[in-house]
Formats: sequence, structure tokens, C-alpha cells
Amino acid sequence: MTYLGFHLILLLPPLALLLLWARPKAPRLWAYLLMPLIALLYTTPWDNYLVWKGVWGYPEGRVLLRIGYVPLEEYLFFLLQPLLTGALLLQPLLTGALLLRLAGEPPSPGPGLARVVGGGLWLLLAALGVLLVALEGRYLYLGLILAYFAPVFVLQWAFGGDLLWAWRKPFFLGTALPTLYLWLADFWAITLEEIWWISEAHTLGVKAWGLPLEEMAFFLFTNLAVVQGLLLAWHPEALRRLR
Repeated sequence: MTYLGFHLILLLPPLALLLLWARPKAPRLWAYLLMPLIALLYTTPWDNYLVWKGVWGYPEGRVLLRIGYVPLEEYLFFLLQPLLTGALLLQPLLTGALLLRLAGEPPSPGPGLARVVGGGLWLLLAALGVLLVALEGRYLYLGLILAYFAPVFVLQWAFGGDLLWAWRKPFFLGTALPTLYLWLADFWAITLEEIWWISEAHTLGVKAWGLPLEEMAFFLFTNLAVVQGLLLAWHPEALRRLR
């Protein structure tokens, strides 16, 4: 299978089904459509650096063409993953009634604690990431994940950690379900189809369900960025804070 086939079989069909089921309305649609563009712009330098450093790569014949160090299909993935994760978050059974019920209500008790604790924990992980990047070698992949994504989470939680905690049901389900699915898809792509490979020289060597720990962290962190960003964009209190 090629990387394009991966998209056609594993990403586009579930995305289409979720969108047909959700039928997103205009108030939430703008943030949903903007998120893939943000993901593409933010992740492109990071991904090119990883491929340049040899953290991961793609065998010949599996991709159509490369733009920089990264194949075209990888850029498509940066667009499709946020759309897939966001489409699940749009499902009425997951968030619809909850978002309507909580709209305009005050956030959960003790809002300052969630913002301080959440922001502080992510700040520590960001610092750990910088340290691991400096050590390079087997720590490089994990370090780059933490150093690049944790600062985004610092800002998200410092700004609206209480709002994310108030909507913890869509937060946890909206993150866990697409992460589990993409773990399975990643296992298939690496182990069964060999669409891309991960360098053992830049990973800790810890695996679960056949996947390197760093790969699992990558999909978890990217889904966290999408879910947290969308929930904050949709919360009325977040909009009031921006004003």
C-alpha cells in the first residue's frame, strides 16, 4: 500500500461518515475548518526537521513526491487528522447536548486551580523536552514532541484550563477515541504495509502494542492540540476572555 492509499482507505471513509452523521452547523464550523490550516502551518517545520534528522522516513515507491523533506501525503495528513478528530468531536451524542447545556454557564468551581496546575505541568514537560532534544540520540524523537507541542498546551491550559475541565467528557472521549484509532492505523502502516519507518536510533526502544512510545505520544499530543483548541474556540466564556 502507498501513503495515498492509507488516506483513501483509513482516513477519508471514516471522515466522510462522521461528517454525514454530524452535519456541523455554522457556529462551530469556522473553528473546525480553521484548525487543519493551523495544524499544517505549525507542524510543517517540525516534521521537515524530523525527516531531515532521520527520525522517520518513507521507503521509495510509497509516496508520490516530496516538498522539502516531507512527502505530499504527509502534508495531506496534517489536514486530514484535525478534520477527522474534529468531526468526531462534532457528533451530537458526544458533545452536542453537553455543549448546549453548558453554554453561558459559569465554569467549574475553582477555575484558577485548573489553569495554574494544568499550565504548570505542561511547562515542566516543555522544559523536559528541551533537555531531551539537547541530549539527542535515543531521546530526540520524544524530546521534539514535548518541546514543540507542550508550549501550546501551556497556553491553552493557562488560558482556559477550567473550561476544558468543565467539558471533560468531550475532552477525554474526543481525545481518546481518535487516538486509539490512529494507533491502530499507525501499527498497520508501519508493521504490515511498511509505508513509513521509525528510526530505532532516535527512540527509547519502549513499545506497546507494537508501536514505539514516541509514536503513541505523537498521535496523543496532536489530538490533544485539536480537541483543546476546538473546545476553547466553542466555549462562550473563552470568547468573552478574548474580548
